[in-house]
Amino acid sequence: MDLQKYLHRIKYDGALDATLATLSKLHRAHVSHIPFENLDIHYKQWISLDHDKFYAKIVDRKRGGFCYELNGLFYEVLQTLGFETYFIACSVYIQPLQNFGPYFAHVALVVEYKHEQWLVDVGFGSSFPEPLKLEFEKPQKLDGVIYCMQRINDTEISLNRSFDDGETFTPMYKFTMKPRKLSDFQEMCTFHQTSEQSPLYQKKLCSIAKSNGRITLTPNHLIITEDNKRTEIEVKDEQDFQQKLEAYFGFQMIAQNQS
Repeated sequence: MDLQKYLHRIKYDGALDATLATLSKLHRAHVSHIPFENLDIHYKQWISLDHDKFYAKIVDRKRGGFCYELNGLFYEVLQTLGFETYFIACSVYIQPLQNFGPYFAHVALVVEYKHEQWLVDVGFGSSFPEPLKLEFEKPQKLDGVIYCMQRINDTEISLNRSFDDGETFTPMYKFTMKPRKLSDFQEMCTFHQTSEQSPLYQKKLCSIAKSNGRITLTPNHLIITEDNKRTEIEVKDEQDFQQKLEAYFGFQMIAQNQS
């Protein structure tokens, strides 16, 4: 991995020492410049759990990815810089079902720094902008959103968030602290690419955080949120989708498939 090319990709030119300040700035830079997207699934480009392929796709081809790719690449970056980090398995809360999905459907990271643990996640569709300290029943506010972790039982922890005054929280996902290998997620990576039960298989999506909001592209709408103001622009057809993908995210899928 060419670390400098990655840093150029996320437009980061700050310190590279293995400190909490560096971790927070890298985390924010990553989610602000690399989109969450599942387009390979919908354009029949197979995704393998391979760090070299993550790098080639995200850095060389200036694409995004979903959790295994984004957090897989970020893990390599953190390892290169000397951070103590490992993968953890997560179970995403499925809002329509009002329940959690299967474990390993999402991967996140834990970073240990000065006897403290931090939850790191640059691969969730609408992730938090900076690492969250692993502590319970203590709200943490980032960019107007309040996050709070709770113990479910002896091994499981839930991550919840509130978009209002911090009184009403909705689960994001639950996780355990057991260290995992990326290969442990192979079965669920295949599931996301082949099963109609996977939300990632059901609808294509490309989304990126911005300093004052978020830009999200779906088959039907381009959604731009700025300073809590939401604007929806219709996506007319596949050609329009590709044009908006290039205009707002800097790449097209059709051109890649034809190359």
